[in-house]
Amino acid sequence: DIIAVASANEQNIIRVKSEGFDEDVVDIAAYTTPDPAKFASSASIIAGMSAQFVQNGLCTGGFDAYTTSAVLKGSGISSSAAFEDMIGNILNHLYNNGTVDNVEIAKLAQYAENQFFGKPCGLMDQMACAVGGFVYIDFADEKNPVVTHIRFSLGDHGYSLCIVNTGGSHSNLNDD
Repeated sequence: DIIAVASANEQNIIRVKSEGFDEDVVDIAAYTTPDPAKFASSASIIAGMSAQFVQNGLCTGGFDAYTTSAVLKGSGISSSAAFEDMIGNILNHLYNNGTVDNVEIAKLAQYAENQFFGKPCGLMDQMACAVGGFVYIDFADEKNPVVTHIRFSLGDHGYSLCIVNTGGSHSNLNDD
């Protein structure tokens, strides 16, 4: 997961300092359309999420955030989706009173990843990160996926989920 503390600011600037990474500073009033020169950057995700909130009639604004995460960047375990959903949740709670549901945040995140980050992907990673836990997701209607939570615990059945950092990267998949 990603844990963040955030506070609204009076500017149209989003600042995100993630533990172990340089701070991202994005002027969301100026960065409102995809910029291929900024593809594959955290700033592009931030801009994409803010732009999607605006395009969908939702409120947005600046904030300052500090994050820490156990999600391994570029590992293929949804690091960008988790980051997108986190930005969406911050915008949701700071500027929309928490009224945007997680399914909608996931859909906004997919657009941000496809158009602003430059990575062609489906909706599964964003949806799984947004809704959390064990779920069954029916994507027959992509605009209205049906999410069913499954009550299950690996620990209750004697299992553990282990994630191994192989040091690999899937960054070369964008052109594929």
